[in-house]
Amino acid sequence: MKRKWDLKRLIFNISSLVDLGQEVTSSKGFNEKMKTTLYVVTGMFSVPKAALFVYDSNHHRLELLTYKGLREIDGISLYIKARHTKTFNKNEPHNIDEIRNNSFYEHNNNAFKKLRTKTFIPLFAKDEFVGAITLGKRLVRASYLQSEKDVLKVVANQMAITLHNSSLFKKLTAKVSENKGLYENMRHIYHDTIQAFAAAIDAKDAYTKNHSYRVARYAVAIAEELEWKEKDVEGIYVAGLLHDIGKIIIDSKVLNKSEGLSLTEMSEIKRHPHISYDILSKIRFPWKDVAHFVRHHHERVDGKGYPDSLTGTDLSEGMKILALADAFDAMTTDRPYRKKLSLTEALHEVKKCLGTQFDSRISNVFFRVLQKESKGETKEAQILPHLDKDFDPAIIITLLEGIIAELSA
Repeated sequence: MKRKWDLKRLIFNISSLVDLGQEVTSSKGFNEKMKTTLYVVTGMFSVPKAALFVYDSNHHRLELLTYKGLREIDGISLYIKARHTKTFNKNEPHNIDEIRNNSFYEHNNNAFKKLRTKTFIPLFAKDEFVGAITLGKRLVRASYLQSEKDVLKVVANQMAITLHNSSLFKKLTAKVSENKGLYENMRHIYHDTIQAFAAAIDAKDAYTKNHSYRVARYAVAIAEELEWKEKDVEGIYVAGLLHDIGKIIIDSKVLNKSEGLSLTEMSEIKRHPHISYDILSKIRFPWKDVAHFVRHHHERVDGKGYPDSLTGTDLSEGMKILALADAFDAMTTDRPYRKKLSLTEALHEVKKCLGTQFDSRISNVFFRVLQKESKGETKEAQILPHLDKDFDPAIIITLLEGIIAELSA
């Protein structure tokens, strides 16, 4: 029962964070955007009364920006000096009892009472104090679990960046190129949030640290070589980061087992693409096919993969890309049951499995990307930096040229 509850809470938190990311990157007016964002936060943690403040450094005040569930607080502000901000842990929730002895609380005692404050969250972006959130009493448990505090910190970071970017935007409206950069920063909030979840997934398996990030980068490299549209490239990147999210509910002892797996244990591990799909299909991503890419990242073009035994004609480019990226990273990293392959061995293995496990066209594109990176012909190498550096570039280039020539013949 607890596992089901934890899974429901995980789905709800991810979905809420996606909603939050969509709000802060939307084209709505700033005040409307922040009001909706605050409502998302209160819904996540069952807090009926909350307020969001923006910091006015000229007057040393936190000015009320928007609120929910409170009466007669229009115009309310909190007096705060620079020395007060240094006493807080950045973007972390503070129980109001923790700051009662702080002169900041004493200056604003009446205001905190009107705000019904139980939790105070200072907002920092790039070490700059930009605002604060006050949260009232929860409808559920009074205290926050550590996992809830972690999510609150992610939320606070998102809102802080948005406040910070808004402030910069107002100051730099005449500089078009810099404005574009600010919007890009807000868009990348999505990626920062999802990367936090990817790190949590990889932490479940002691042998796959940063696996999700590497798979995402390899998939992006292939998609860009195929000249996918920018938004679709973002989609395959997110799919790479979250492709193993189903492992969250699989026993760590099974994932980290060094000897051979039993049929029951193997069956348990093979459930993770389906579980991942069940989780991600409930989330309204702004990219198409993320959940489907994830569901089928262990399929094979010969139909001998899982969970649905699809063949090459049934698999989309994205599914084939993710399958190759995932398998290649598995080959080139240590696993509990075997040592990693060298780069040369991994390339020969991919070649050997063309037409059975891997799609020949997608693999050819992958080889071409590696060839370009080995020759320094790409703006940014996305595969080689994550591999061991103990290989001879000349040998790899020669090997790749031979493979590509053979595939093109």
